Amino acid sequence: MVIYQADNVLRSYMTFVRYAEKTVKYADARLRQETGFSFIKYRVLHTIAANGGMMTPSEIANRTLRRRNDITILVRRLVRDGLVVTEGSDRDKRCVNVTLTDKGRGMLPQLISVVKEIADQVMLSMTEADAVVLEKLMGVLGQNADDGLEHVSRVCQPKSALDSQGRRN
Repeated sequence: MVIYQADNVLRSYMTFVRYAEKTVKYADARLRQETGFSFIKYRVLHTIAANGGMMTPSEIANRTLRRRNDITILVRRLVRDGLVVTEGSDRDKRCVNVTLTDKGRGMLPQLISVVKEIADQVMLSMTEADAVVLEKLMGVLGQNADDGLEHVSRVCQPKSALDSQGRRN
């Protein structure tokens, strides 16, 4: 389409999305081949470890940009595999904490090593200076996406059952 080709911003955005998806697909395939772990399973373990070894499913979902229900299912698998344990929170009995086990912590060095190889492959022809610029640009894209998500969440809030005078609508 002529409009698409002439619109540098749209074309760049679509290229970014395509290659981001391709990169995650490659990482997932390579991790599964070499370790039996999916990329999201790695991300969850790494996220918990990077945050002191304990998080709630909601916190994990927020950090990994996944739905809480998907994380709950994944946490059950991680519990089954002995990589995490779950326990009720001391402060709020409705909350569950997900904690890395020694086995889960022990898996991370091998997983990180493979992820480092994946990163090296994907970034192969980039210089250190290119990587710094890319990281800066990704930060800008991420902040703009966060701003957009915040706007969407405000616009999509369910309307209150009460009007401004406290009457039912």
